[in-house]
Amino acid sequence: MNERERLGSRLGFIMLSAGCAIGCGNVWKFPWMTGQNGGGGFVLIYAVCLLLLGFPVLTMEFAMGRASQASPVRMYQKLEKPGQKW
Repeated sequence: MNERERLGSRLGFIMLSAGCAIGCGNVWKFPWMTGQNGGGGFVLIYAVCLLLLGFPVLTMEFAMGRASQASPVRMYQKLEKPGQKW
């Protein structure tokens, strides 16, 4: 079996994931729009919610993927009991 390609570092993986999920346009446009429209309070609440909700889910997703060493579909197939759907 051929060995899969791997990223060189963890930082490279994080930057690649963020780039795919966010996109450059949103990174530049979001702070400008919130500044123009007085949305500082929203940004603060959003950042807190992102840390409290998003980080644990992201960590769980990485841990499950690493443990299963499979694609997301196969990972969830391994987790569910035989004959069980949802």
